[in-house]
Amino acid sequence: MKKIKFISIPLGVMILVVFAIIVSSRFQYFDDFKSMISLVIRSQNTKASIDDYKFFDNVEIKKSSSPFEWPKHKLYNQIGSSKTLDSVHKKNETVAFLVIKNDSIIKEDYFLGYDENSMTNSFSISKSIISFLFLKSIEEETIPSLNSKLTDYFPAFNENNGSNVTLSDLSTMSSGLEWEENYKDLMGITAQAYVTKDLNKLMMSSKFSGISGDKFKYLSGNTQLLAMAIEKANNSTIQELTYRWLWNPMGAKNDAIWMIDSKEKNMTKAYCCLSSNAKDFAKVGLVYKNFGKINEQKLIDSSFISMSIKPRFNSNPIYGYGIWIGKQNNIDFFSLRGHQGQYVIVIPKENAIIVRLGKRKSRGSDLNNHPSDFNLYITESLNILSNIY
Repeated sequence: MKKIKFISIPLGVMILVVFAIIVSSRFQYFDDFKSMISLVIRSQNTKASIDDYKFFDNVEIKKSSSPFEWPKHKLYNQIGSSKTLDSVHKKNETVAFLVIKNDSIIKEDYFLGYDENSMTNSFSISKSIISFLFLKSIEEETIPSLNSKLTDYFPAFNENNGSNVTLSDLSTMSSGLEWEENYKDLMGITAQAYVTKDLNKLMMSSKFSGISGDKFKYLSGNTQLLAMAIEKANNSTIQELTYRWLWNPMGAKNDAIWMIDSKEKNMTKAYCCLSSNAKDFAKVGLVYKNFGKINEQKLIDSSFISMSIKPRFNSNPIYGYGIWIGKQNNIDFFSLRGHQGQYVIVIPKENAIIVRLGKRKSRGSDLNNHPSDFNLYITESLNILSNIY
C-alpha cells in the first residue's frame, strides 16, 4: 500500500505539470485562463450563453430620449404558428420571436420566462453595429476614407504584416488576420478574447498574413481591431458612439448594456456582447431596411447602407460591410447574425423584418452558410405573411 501511495503522488504532480504546460502554451496570458475557469464555475456552463452578461463587467447605453414604440398590425398575433415553427422554437430554446410587416408587428412571442423587456446577448449582431459606426465615422469625416489603414491608428502593426490592412478589410472580414474562429475550444483565441481582463493587450499581439482585401474569412478579431480604430479616430468609446449615432436617434425604448473586459481597462467587447431586447434589435434592422432612416430621420446616408448590403467579393457573395447577404426561393434578404441563433433578418421585397433570439441554433451549419433554422424562420415567417388579407 505504501508503494502505491508513493507512486500516486508523483503521478498527480506530473499530471498537473503537463496540464499547466498545455494551458500556458495555448493561453497567451495565464490570467485569462483563470478568468475562463472562473466563468465556467460561476455560470456552470462551458458554452457562451445569451445570459452571460450577468457574469461580466458591463457599460450602459441609455435608452433614447425619444423612444419609438412599434405599432401593432391589425392582425397582431391572430395568425398562429405551424407545428414546424413551434417545434424548432422548443428544440432550440427560442426566447423571442417577432415578425414585422410594413413597420408594424404582426407576430410577437416570448418563451422560457423571457418577455419584451428581457435583455439577452446578441453576440455577433454587434459586428453589424460596429460596421455602422465605421461608415458613420467616414460620413462625419473623423475617419478619412474606406481605405484608411489600421496602422494609421496603431503603427505597431507595421511589424506584424499589417501595413496594408485597411479598415474596410476589417469590416468585410478580409484582413488576413491570423486568428482561429473556434467557439468550442475553451483555450483558443476567441475564448481568450471573451474572458480576458485586458483585451487591448491581447489584440495588440495580433499578426497578419500580409495578404489583405483579397477574400472573405469570418474572424471576430477583425471587428475588435476595427472598433479600437473607431474609438481612436473619434476620441470616444464605442458605447458613447452607439448612443449618439444609433441607439438614441433610432428611438430605443430600453437601456442596453455592452460587455467590457474589466472596469480597470474599460474596453468594449465590440465583436460581440451587446445585450438588449428583440424590439430594439428590430429597430437596427429597420434603419437598414429604410436605407438609413427611421421615422423620416436620417441616421446615415443611404449610400453607406447600399454598400453594406452588397457583397464585397463576388467569389463569396455572402457578406458586405458587417451584414450577411443571401437569397431563398428567389427572395433576397440580408441579416445581422449572432452566435447561438441571434437573428435580425430583413426581406426588402416583403417590407418585413424577422427577429429571433434564443439559446441555440440548429446543427449542420458553418460560418460560411446560413444555418438550417435560419432558413426555416424565413420560410415560416413568409407563410405567416401570406395569410395577411
